Amino acid sequence: MIHTFELMIFISYEDFQHICFKYDVNLNKFRYVRAAVKELNRKIKKFFPAYAVVRSWEQPNGDWNLQLKIDAVKLLNRGTIKEEDYDLVESDIRKFLTRHFGHSDYFDSHTLTRIDYRLDIELSDKKDRELLFHLLEKYTVKFAYKEKIKWGKDENDNPKKYETSQYHKCKSTELIIYSKEDERIANAEEIQPYDENIIRYELRLKNNHLNSMKRQDKGGRGRTKMLKTYFSYQLWKEYMEKHVLPIVHAGDYYKITEAEKIITNSSFSKRKKESLREFLVMISKGSIDTPKKHMSLPTYRQYIRDLTSLGISPILIPKNLVTKNYKAFPNCLKNPFKI
Repeated sequence: MIHTFELMIFISYEDFQHICFKYDVNLNKFRYVRAAVKELNRKIKKFFPAYAVVRSWEQPNGDWNLQLKIDAVKLLNRGTIKEEDYDLVESDIRKFLTRHFGHSDYFDSHTLTRIDYRLDIELSDKKDRELLFHLLEKYTVKFAYKEKIKWGKDENDNPKKYETSQYHKCKSTELIIYSKEDERIANAEEIQPYDENIIRYELRLKNNHLNSMKRQDKGGRGRTKMLKTYFSYQLWKEYMEKHVLPIVHAGDYYKITEAEKIITNSSFSKRKKESLREFLVMISKGSIDTPKKHMSLPTYRQYIRDLTSLGISPILIPKNLVTKNYKAFPNCLKNPFKI
């Protein structure tokens, strides 16, 4: 349910000096505070791998903001994080603060500045994982201001195509679908037992979004920016249904011959059956967005709903798909995204 989250706490300058002194970070040796914070973070992570000091800056009144990033998976050392685990997470954070400041009162007034929701699905067959990321290429270019990103940059700043991940980004939220195992390999990190064969759907709620949800007007929900508010299964489910499902869609993936069998045996009219087949072929030849150029948006949405009712994803498995690793792929792939 939860991956990582960021908290901002307000501390005195004396406590900021104290934590730096504790890790032998001499503030006078650094021209910029961010350089000192980077060194502080490097040393803290040696002893507390689940914690990171993201940044720190001074307020006009002389106190300091300290932003912490916390990995709930590393903190609890397991892949499954549930709403019932909140007390364990809070307790660990309070122990961390007490160890560094002598008390945990700072947590009482913390501000949540980011939280990453996730759904982990195990796909043990490498062929299925490769097929899934091939099918993701057909997903929408843009949804709710989130734009699909196909290319990034490697460590040498050269263009790099995302083969085992896909990003959908905007200023307030991000969706990333990726192979956790491949991510570990790419980052030269140890593959944990809970990472093996995992496809992760991760929805990142950034500070802009959390601020919007805090508002009482203009679409806000009056949600306090506190960790406990967002450490909720019901809220996780609501976000997954609203932000992820419209991009990845429901229904299993089929080759056209298998999808045709299901459509033919449905109770739809002959005309609707023909229209649904044409709809699938149109997407197959282009992308999920292609039919929008040839029909009204209400009709498009209705066809998506019709396919969903039959358990068919609008993305077809290509009939003769061949890659450098495999010469053939199955006629059906179960959609791993299920809430």
